[in-house]
Amino acid sequence: MMATFALPDAVKAIAEALVIGFLIGAQREASHGERHAGVRDFVLIALVGAICGLLQAPWLTVAALFSIAALLAVFYFHVGERTGITTEMAAVATFCLGYLTATPDNPPAAQLAIGTAIAVVAFLEAKRSLHKLLRETITEIEFNDTLRFLAIIFIIYPLLPEGAYGPFGFLEPRTVWLFVILVSSISYAGYFVEKFLGAQRGMKFVAIFGGLASTTAATTSFARSSVEATQELPLYSQAAVIANAIQFPRVLVILAVVSPQLARACLIPLATMCAAGLLYALVVLRRAPRETAGGSVGGSNPFRLLPALKFGAVFAAILFVSKAAAKLYGSGAVYWTSAIGGSVDADAVVVSVAGLLSLGGVTIKASATSVLLALLMNGVVKTGIAFFAGTRRFAWRLTGGFMAMFGAGWLVFWAMGRL
Repeated sequence: MMATFALPDAVKAIAEALVIGFLIGAQREASHGERHAGVRDFVLIALVGAICGLLQAPWLTVAALFSIAALLAVFYFHVGERTGITTEMAAVATFCLGYLTATPDNPPAAQLAIGTAIAVVAFLEAKRSLHKLLRETITEIEFNDTLRFLAIIFIIYPLLPEGAYGPFGFLEPRTVWLFVILVSSISYAGYFVEKFLGAQRGMKFVAIFGGLASTTAATTSFARSSVEATQELPLYSQAAVIANAIQFPRVLVILAVVSPQLARACLIPLATMCAAGLLYALVVLRRAPRETAGGSVGGSNPFRLLPALKFGAVFAAILFVSKAAAKLYGSGAVYWTSAIGGSVDADAVVVSVAGLLSLGGVTIKASATSVLLALLMNGVVKTGIAFFAGTRRFAWRLTGGFMAMFGAGWLVFWAMGRL
């Protein structure tokens, strides 16, 4: 039995299918001319797909797709001196996308179909760039490491159990593994950004990304790299300080969303800490001499799991200490709990303190102090990670950056309280 449809919806679906057929067909014809199916063929294929989608007759859809595949096969074998079946696969995809535009009772399907069509055209148009990337630019080691990196995200992470285990519920497998993913992501991104943009520009981009994603993971990654590529120690030190300076605007944005009142109270101290950190990184560390000549940022492998696992174990230990102390001191001591919680996740403390302020549980001054205290303890933990994972020079340079940031911020906060 065939489905019924409203005329305006049918016209809209057919128009969208024609656009999809035109986009993909135009790209194919512009690339290969008459030796491949062209724009008119693809428009008709998309139209047939849309008609099948409107009628919702399974037998008609199967017969149409089979007929199109048979015609494409005849055309492929009839035209000699051809390699690959990209055009034929694009034609099948065009039929399916045309069908998707006319799927009844599913309005997002048409938007998805058009978006997918644009992505298909982009991939077809990027043939030469993709060939160069895969054949000349990406090495076998880099490709294999990319597979391992994707495996820890899309295979291992979904298999880990949810919930908390162990004393005080400290062991959260997914939380710990997420930290492993963050450390690996920053190292992985840093390797390829440096490869394509160069060390000087690349590390600044990675530092900004790390500051927005996770300053703890960024600090861990840069500390590890300072051991593996000591000749670029000033560059990694600068990147670590920039990443941690970016943390303060990020926290300010969170505060602006959850508690505008608390955001206004913390605006000047957080802005001061950010400015002090960037000034220290771009002026003081920029003048630091390189340890040796030559070298390359990121080493020879973009992905190394064992160091990330070690830091994951350290992160789990910090979680245990934090939760045990919170259990012992109780939630009433806002300063203690902020300091303890900030050692693991300053953002969580910011949100919880904002919630206490909205409920009238703490004053605005106590809330602002708790936020700054959480950030300070987070910096202390990252300093410890720098000494544990990185070289002494890297750790001391990061320590200098933290002293500049928190010294300036707390001084401004104290001065504001005196006014």
